[in-house]
Amino acid sequence: MSRFVLVLVLVLLLAAGCTGLPDTRGPFPPGAELVSEAAKSFASVRGVHFAAGVNGVLPGFPLRQIEGDATLGDGGSATGTADVQDDNAGGGHLKFHFTVKDGQVMTDLGAGALPGAYAVGAFLGPAGGLKRLLDGVTDAKTEGRENVDGASALRVGGRVPAAVAHGVLAQVDADLNVKVWVSDTLPRRFVRLWAQIPPPGDHLSPVMIELSLTKQQA
Repeated sequence: MSRFVLVLVLVLLLAAGCTGLPDTRGPFPPGAELVSEAAKSFASVRGVHFAAGVNGVLPGFPLRQIEGDATLGDGGSATGTADVQDDNAGGGHLKFHFTVKDGQVMTDLGAGALPGAYAVGAFLGPAGGLKRLLDGVTDAKTEGRENVDGASALRVGGRVPAAVAHGVLAQVDADLNVKVWVSDTLPRRFVRLWAQIPPPGDHLSPVMIELSLTKQQA
């Protein structure tokens, strides 16, 4: 069961995508300002629809894709579907539904207690991991304007120090290259994230994590 509990670290964790080439014609607001404003508004988000994917192999983190809805209401709960790598199936993978509620995680494959570090409140809210990740972005630079989920957004490139990244996802122990998408309209909203994790060895490729956050509710 522990392997499937690990998957739920992603029940709101990282990364993003874009549609087409960005419009690089400026001027644009400063990247640090955009990320700071997005972090402040995201602190009040209590419910969200999330969709995330992982491209590459991150030891101890078998997730391939996850999608669902999460809320801080009723003590924190989430429902959705996940696709994880199954090392016991000759390189295959497993898909299953999950529900997180009252400190428990239930899946098609079993149920068990959910560690506090993986609770919805560990990622959403003013002290959650996603807010901390945004607060930790350095060297922020606005790169252009793109269409994200049918709306205009500004893309900001930057880095997240290893200490901040590790505090959000324990399997990460290196600096991250990130791109953060922030709504082009006010109030600024954090809508997508892309993160590149350096490979643990020279013979491996970087791991890419993408996250989309829609239907945000305060």
